[in-house]
Amino acid sequence: MTLVLRTLVAMGAMWLAAAGAATAQGAADGRSVHRIVVQMNEDDPKRWTLMLNNIDNLIAALGKDHVDIKVVTYGPGINMFRKERSGVLARLQSLKQFAGKDVEYTVCSNTLKAMNVDRAEIVEFVDDFSPGIVRIVELQEKGYVYLRP
Repeated sequence: MTLVLRTLVAMGAMWLAAAGAATAQGAADGRSVHRIVVQMNEDDPKRWTLMLNNIDNLIAALGKDHVDIKVVTYGPGINMFRKERSGVLARLQSLKQFAGKDVEYTVCSNTLKAMNVDRAEIVEFVDDFSPGIVRIVELQEKGYVYLRP
């Protein structure tokens, strides 16, 4: 087999593997799963309500089984996950209970440290504590669509 032919065969195999991986990320009914990362760095309840409305609209239009939404908070935005300070806590918890693993919350570990916030002050249903900006970059590199309400 010539070098050119081997290269073409190898490229074809890689393409088929990538296509198979993309198909495996689809929902059980064969429709695609839309992957979205939502950034929030503000602690204004009106802004959070807008963001939560956006997420509700995505779920209503696409279906719960067809979204994979990651909400990443840093800076003042982490206050909405603090037990004693949030103006939207009930709504965040309700969304989490409804959507389960299809909506995940990340609170920035760097912000916790910078603001001297203990993890015990953060609600139990947060999924991840990692640097917020790094998390957003990693998710975008994996193909997540970036939204900032």
